[in-house]
Amino acid sequence: MAAIVGLLGLTLGGSAALFVTSQSMDRIAANRQQQQVEKTIARTLSGAAAQAAATSARMEPAQRIAALGPDEAANWLDNELGRPTVSAETTRTVAILSRSGAIYGYTRGGRADEADLEEIQDTAKDLASSLHASPASEGTAAKAAPDAKADLASVRGVPVVVAASRIPAAGEPLSLVTITYLDDPLLNRWSSTLMLDGFTALGPRTAAPSNMRSVQLSASDGTSLGRLAWRPAMPGEAIREYVIPATLAIGAAVLGLFLMVAYRASNLKDEAETNSQRARYLELFDPITGLVNRTTFIKQLEQIAGSQACQLILLDIDDFSAINEELGHRAGDQVILDFGKQLLKEFQGSQCLVSRLDGDEFAVLIVGNSDIFTLGPRATGIAITRETRDGTTVAVTISAGIAAAPEHGHTASDLMRHADIALGAAKTAGPERHVVYDPALGEAFKSRKGLEARMKKAIDDEGFELFYQPIISLRTMKPAGVEALLRLKRGAKDTPAVFVPVIEKLGLMPQLGAWIIQQAFRDSRRWPDLRTSINLSPLQLENPALLDQIDFNRARFDVSPKSIGFEITEGVLLNKSPTVHDNLQGLRDRGYVIALDDFGTGYSSLSYLSEFEIHRLKLDQSFVRGGRLIEMRSATLIQGVIDICHKLNIDVVAEGIEEIAEAATLRQWGCDFAQGYQFGKPAPARIAAQNLITLQNNAAAIVDYRTGEPILGVL
Repeated sequence: MAAIVGLLGLTLGGSAALFVTSQSMDRIAANRQQQQVEKTIARTLSGAAAQAAATSARMEPAQRIAALGPDEAANWLDNELGRPTVSAETTRTVAILSRSGAIYGYTRGGRADEADLEEIQDTAKDLASSLHASPASEGTAAKAAPDAKADLASVRGVPVVVAASRIPAAGEPLSLVTITYLDDPLLNRWSSTLMLDGFTALGPRTAAPSNMRSVQLSASDGTSLGRLAWRPAMPGEAIREYVIPATLAIGAAVLGLFLMVAYRASNLKDEAETNSQRARYLELFDPITGLVNRTTFIKQLEQIAGSQACQLILLDIDDFSAINEELGHRAGDQVILDFGKQLLKEFQGSQCLVSRLDGDEFAVLIVGNSDIFTLGPRATGIAITRETRDGTTVAVTISAGIAAAPEHGHTASDLMRHADIALGAAKTAGPERHVVYDPALGEAFKSRKGLEARMKKAIDDEGFELFYQPIISLRTMKPAGVEALLRLKRGAKDTPAVFVPVIEKLGLMPQLGAWIIQQAFRDSRRWPDLRTSINLSPLQLENPALLDQIDFNRARFDVSPKSIGFEITEGVLLNKSPTVHDNLQGLRDRGYVIALDDFGTGYSSLSYLSEFEIHRLKLDQSFVRGGRLIEMRSATLIQGVIDICHKLNIDVVAEGIEEIAEAATLRQWGCDFAQGYQFGKPAPARIAAQNLITLQNNAAAIVDYRTGEPILGVL
């Protein structure tokens, strides 16, 4: 009776707690959305000011613009300022203002007419004037970027972000102005990014509906420009509509199950006293642990899974085969018995069913609405200590995969399959781990199996090919080499980042790596005066036959070691294996260039440069992209790495170069080589050879005939 009263109280109390929690979830979600909108507006203002400052900093002195004449100056501004600025997704208008008015403007439709200029002047004059109202502090003229401001305003009833920045010039003060419209396209992007429902802009005289949240849009002088409104998220609504009623219904079902299991347990106890109990016992239970066996467990799971909420835990002892080998099978049986006892102790009560399925596999069934995320730590927290033959005490642990009904399935087979997938993910993550099933795990499992099948077929059918990307000398702007990059044939979309780990897991990398070396050596004869860089995986470097493969292909294709380089990752340098050390030393002794690839993405320790003898360091593209070169801290870091490498006689290659200005900056800092889409995308060998000829020929066009120095665009 006490158990029944407690169960009813738990059900009612839990339902009330769920109701209060759901309301709190709604309130927290709405407040978070409002904060996100406010932060987005603030980031847009600061971003507009930063963009205006960066753009004005690139403007040439006003004297040169004036020297071009009105028409040529306007055309020059169209090409250097107007079109590049308004081609961005958000900026709609850019202009140059003087104290007397707008002297130049450009909009999405082209060069601004007099009406547009007047409108721009009316919108931005106060903001532009404020830049010149207070004198700059001492030393401002030496700053790298002018002052800039941004504010909210309104153009024809549409809220806009207007940004102004002082243009370095002598004489009459000039300001560069950009205008970004908070129109439907921009609001739609915000709505998608912030996941806001019904996100819209309201006029200054329109009140937000009672069921919507809103944020005020105001200029710096307090002028109201309207509001941004949206329907707030209500994550707690599902709890009130579905979970609470289901909780009350399941409570009654669990009570019935409780009575049923208690009655069944009583019958089993009575049957144990009869002479026929032994045969029945062996049909239902595991003889070592006394737990129910697989057959019994599956039957119980089939009865419950389709009708009641329940949670299934599949468990597997970590590295059990090593225990049998080290301690013997008798000790292994004792470990299984001890784990069974601990599981029964942890998962007590009539709502829990513990089973030994087979070997070192266990299962636990919990009937009712238990917190699924607490089950994993409870299960994997169980550990058994054992003493090895040499007297060392070791902890034997267990991993767990968890699935629940009805969230993850309505049948025993569905729950077993999904829990097994989760267990596999836990075992992959390492010992003493637990994973709760997620549909993404199931899709990943199917995708992984499909990818594994495709990779096996690709290796058997020669379904791979090598693409080559140019590496440019920043001193001469001519090709200095290429990097061999692995690709799938026949239009396959899987990238190396996806399929290479699968190939390594399948143990097929030695076979594929040997083909890569052979093909790269063969293709290198297409450009004999350039160096071909070949990526080596950690598994290849652990292969004792690696040097023999390289020597065979060098002799077969008559390729000089000076025309071949090998790229390794930082993780290889952490491997203290004698085989890895001997392979790296063998490559150095043979005269091959060794490059440390993707520097900055892994452990990124500069100590590698002194501890390991490498010839080249490749800066990862994350150092370059996103405007990092103009950020003071990033620029200082990059220049520091380049200087350190040069003092150690290590060449530096910058990856991910997509603009000639980036190459120019890196060349000024002393970077040796560059690689990226600016100089060519990866292409098959035949096309890559043609691209290299084009790059070689084009290099002559960007060299100053008077000095012989490269001209890298307008610096």
